[in-house]
Amino acid sequence: MDNLNPLPPDDAGALPEMAAQQAALKARCQTDILFWINHYGKTYDPRAKQSPHLDFKLYPFQERFVKKLVRHIEKGEDLLVEKSRDMGVSWLVLLVFQWYWLFQPGSNFLLGSRKMDAVDRLGDMSTLMEKLRYNLALQPDWLMPQGFQKRLHNHHLKLINPENGNSITGESSNANFARGGRYKAIFMDEFAYWQNADMAYASAGQSAPCRIVVSTPHGRANKFAQLRFESPIQVETLHWRQHPLRDERWYLLQKARMTEDELARELDINYNMSCRDRVFREFNTVHKRPLDWNQHINVIRSWDFGYHSPAVLFLQIDPFGRMLVLHEIVGERVQFKKFIEMVLADSQKHFPGAKFEDYADPAGNQRSDKSEQTNIEMLNQVGIYPCVKSHNVFDEVELLRNAFSDIINDLPGLIVDERCRHTIAALEGGYRFRQNSDSILEEHPYEDVIDCLRYAASHKLKLNRNTYRRQKAKTYIRPIDPMTGY
Repeated sequence: MDNLNPLPPDDAGALPEMAAQQAALKARCQTDILFWINHYGKTYDPRAKQSPHLDFKLYPFQERFVKKLVRHIEKGEDLLVEKSRDMGVSWLVLLVFQWYWLFQPGSNFLLGSRKMDAVDRLGDMSTLMEKLRYNLALQPDWLMPQGFQKRLHNHHLKLINPENGNSITGESSNANFARGGRYKAIFMDEFAYWQNADMAYASAGQSAPCRIVVSTPHGRANKFAQLRFESPIQVETLHWRQHPLRDERWYLLQKARMTEDELARELDINYNMSCRDRVFREFNTVHKRPLDWNQHINVIRSWDFGYHSPAVLFLQIDPFGRMLVLHEIVGERVQFKKFIEMVLADSQKHFPGAKFEDYADPAGNQRSDKSEQTNIEMLNQVGIYPCVKSHNVFDEVELLRNAFSDIINDLPGLIVDERCRHTIAALEGGYRFRQNSDSILEEHPYEDVIDCLRYAASHKLKLNRNTYRRQKAKTYIRPIDPMTGY
């Protein structure tokens, strides 16, 4: 069997010995997925110098990845794949699904991506379903399912195998993704960019024992990053250095063509720097570390009010003038009076005997139809009298950006305790510009904790006018990209 060579499609008058060899080859393909991919897998790359139609010859790291995919599908275990671009990951997942679809009865699969045009669009080779059709069209006739007819079994968002009843279907990101279906495995591509990712991932878990989530990173403020760093899911990392045709010279050439966030996202698998639209590009790993509070310095409590979603940050200004974010509390579906009780309890637990300074959003003085008292009045009832003043959001964002950039005695001017996960996630990309806009995306809890940080900064930090760029219009100015200059 090991000496068999792949044969071209048979003719109507194929000799008996050729038919026997084809049967042997088909049997080999059914039991050896690497053999099938290496001999009958095809890929399409319009950047190829000669022909865009290429045979898929697996590199060692790709063979290992295919074997891992099969193990996870067979065991019914989830897998997260973080990757550099152009590692062949999407093609490989699709080929594994197609191998099951061809040869393993009882194998239904679902493909998903962030938008419909990324899942299926006729003639568009960038879509998942079209990649499957491309490889299927190049299979020899004797490997195709018996009775397969394009007009009957090749549909928009669906491929049907009439011989064994298998199907591969496609769906775009939505809150009810995969709900109602039953699958052997589900492929969730570009998952860091999905809307409704939390609900889609949860519903997919009820529809398949194996979820394969794949993406390049896009900051930390998304479900993909949460799964990667805060869940027990198994992780596979496919970094460009594993590719035998790429080296440091290749990397330097790519680096010269990319912005900082592009390099972090497309090649380096760097979550902190990969979000293109994040407001605080200055924030990185040097700005987060374990912090202890100084019992001889006042503790700042900065309050942001929200109906059922308030937030408080605990901070100090150290003797060198650095701002330290020590602790955070973020409310989830909690009434403000109950939230005050939580803050008071945490104040005593984490900062016993401390003297507190309180600052808050002036919107806390506004009345609403949801309560007879304002938020400030509720604080006053328990002896908290926060300082409030009108805020210019842009000025305060500049204050924070300057503080991150300042170096005071070899340390940054603003440091966040590494346990303040909401604040760190906000700074790493949760607090970001709307796509193609200069306005900030208002998303809980990222906007809430940054608002707390802004209020404290407006009272305790001074704006460095030498580096300040005032805007003329009342819109945000995106940070200048150091790679492009604009």
